[in-house]
Amino acid sequence: MMVITRHLTKEILQATGFVLLALVALFAFFDLVGQLGRIGSRYGLLDAFVITGLSLPMRIYEVMPIAALLGAVFVMSQWAARSEFTILRVAGLSPVRLSTILMVPGLILVVFTYAFGEFVAPASDTYAREYRATIQHTTMNIRGSDTGAWVRETIQTPNGPQIRYLNIQKMTPTEEAIDWRIYDFDEKQRLTRVIAAKNGNYVNHQGWLLNQAVSTSLPLLENLNQTPIMDRVVVSTPASMMFQSQIDPSIFGVMMLKPENMSMRALSRYVTHLEQSRQQSGRYEIALWNKAFYPIAILVMIALAMPFAYMNRRSGGVSIKIFAGVMIGLAFYTINNLFSYIGMLNTWPPLFVAMVPTACMLVVAMIGMWLVERR
Repeated sequence: MMVITRHLTKEILQATGFVLLALVALFAFFDLVGQLGRIGSRYGLLDAFVITGLSLPMRIYEVMPIAALLGAVFVMSQWAARSEFTILRVAGLSPVRLSTILMVPGLILVVFTYAFGEFVAPASDTYAREYRATIQHTTMNIRGSDTGAWVRETIQTPNGPQIRYLNIQKMTPTEEAIDWRIYDFDEKQRLTRVIAAKNGNYVNHQGWLLNQAVSTSLPLLENLNQTPIMDRVVVSTPASMMFQSQIDPSIFGVMMLKPENMSMRALSRYVTHLEQSRQQSGRYEIALWNKAFYPIAILVMIALAMPFAYMNRRSGGVSIKIFAGVMIGLAFYTINNLFSYIGMLNTWPPLFVAMVPTACMLVVAMIGMWLVERR
């Protein structure tokens, strides 16, 4: 069986590689065509090729389960057409043993996908955004907000927890934050200070160095009906100041990326930050669990290819089986994305949202094996 395992593993990996190359090339063509309208004095054809190339790692991560499914379907169909699988069945190859053999290439692809989605794809996507902003001499805008990025920070003091809200409008590729607004509240939720700054740069382990910062201290309005307020509003002159904060550029950078394009480490860190500041983290938790379960779907996709090995020529040629594999892959991709949006809208448990698409495909694989074994 070791010889059969090595031979089957080699063929599935090769077929998956060819299918992956074809799918990624197709997506790259569409991405390149979509950038033709931007080509001008600051955005050349070479820049379009570079940005398209930087987007390929994320495409590889997205289509890997579909490529594994189509590669396994092709190999299983070929073995069935050449009667190789019939011989193996006569020799005593059971479905359980076949699934064990198929897990070898599946685990290799799972490890590759985890590593690719955790280290290569997120970094490449970030470089693409920075490269686009650099060649166009623009800043990186905050996604989904016209008012910039808002971050809540909880500060522990002897009098109790104090709340601070930080707002920036944009960031440059060098992680310089532009147009600051900072609002400090005391333990009784009263606004005590407002800071406005033109820009700021992060200094490791110290905080943000704000330029042209104006600090406005507000008096506490208490007992207005009894005594007059003697304190005044104090406005400082524009100057540079060191602003201590636990918020670093990576927190702001999260808001410029799609959660699906982030690494599990970045998602986990940001979810922890949202939970500590008592903010909603459902969308990012769903993205985190999707990242955890998405590579595992490769094993289910390969299991879905098992029934194709039990089909003879009368069940259809290789092209029909490949078409069926494409439909199954598109169904999985659609269900996976659909459940993410539905789960976010209905506030379903993130773990449930991430597991359902893979569980549905696993049920389909079990039904398929039951049908072919019943014949």
